[in-house]
Amino acid sequence: MSTFVQQEINKRNRWVYFSKYRWLAHVAYWTWVLIVGTFMAVNVPVTPSILLNHFILANLHIAVFFYLYCLILIPYFFKRNKNLIFWLLVLASFLLIPVSDVYFSRSFVHYTGIDMTDRPKGFLGNYMLVVMGYLINFLIFSMLLFFMEKNEENNLLMEVEQEKKEIEQVKLDLLKTNISPDFMMRSLNQLKRSALVPEPYTPESIIKFSELLRYRLYRGKQLQTPLAEELQALEDFISFIAFDQSSNRLRVELQVTGNTETKFIAALALVNVMEPFCKLIPDHPALLKLNVFIADDTLQLNIIYNQQATAALFTDLNQYGADYTGLYGNSIQFNFEECDDDSCKIEMILPLISKHA
Repeated sequence: MSTFVQQEINKRNRWVYFSKYRWLAHVAYWTWVLIVGTFMAVNVPVTPSILLNHFILANLHIAVFFYLYCLILIPYFFKRNKNLIFWLLVLASFLLIPVSDVYFSRSFVHYTGIDMTDRPKGFLGNYMLVVMGYLINFLIFSMLLFFMEKNEENNLLMEVEQEKKEIEQVKLDLLKTNISPDFMMRSLNQLKRSALVPEPYTPESIIKFSELLRYRLYRGKQLQTPLAEELQALEDFISFIAFDQSSNRLRVELQVTGNTETKFIAALALVNVMEPFCKLIPDHPALLKLNVFIADDTLQLNIIYNQQATAALFTDLNQYGADYTGLYGNSIQFNFEECDDDSCKIEMILPLISKHA
């Protein structure tokens, strides 16, 4: 796996200067070289022969140097932090390729329509002239690559941010639709027991459970849900628990104060806070009181549990608070009080909105 990842990184680094339409910058650069070095330099009509000699053959070695630099030296040495080798190879290429360029030009490049009288005759003079040309063009080419790197860096940051958002969205969707396996198994066992006896409440118990699951799966895909529907789902949850109160030893009382019309709330916020209390069967019959106070723009939920919070319950409630804070930010307040004695008080404040977002 690490080899595959490294290959993908190498591939991206190698072709970074040509991807996402950056090749157009290379086309513009060589077009500029063609215009300045050929069209504006010769004083005769431009023919295929002149294009071959003045543009293609004359720039062959400098093109080799440029693309050796950006396709091999940068991705395989500089970006792998092999800085000493990188600079030695750059210096060697910068000094040696012009030597080949001088001899190649003498043997194969035939200039036409250019005054060559002021050109140096000896090797050293020609070599220094070629090196100066390489240096000027290399500075221009390096600035071109620099802006490409900055553009790639910005694109990479945007991609990373987008991937983070997608990952967070997946996490949030899983959080909202996640059902505790312990609670699921207990619920299925409850349905199984009531069906085997059979109990008179069995049909209604199955209907309540299916409605609860349907609500979770549907509303879990949405950011907000109508407050009235969330409270109805919470009541279905409480009714389902009450059917098997003798086994789960949990009695839940719900009191709602305020108007629910035209108000929306974080999806499954109230339903999910119930689940930690239903995962484990308490040693003694327990009472869970839920008091909901609905204001114009906030909902306050006070929970009183007349049992000492176990380590598992305390962990689940802490995780619930952290998860929903991560979902909706600091607008959600989640506080524990007196959870170390024979009672546990929890206060949660959730933001409400007056219309569906």
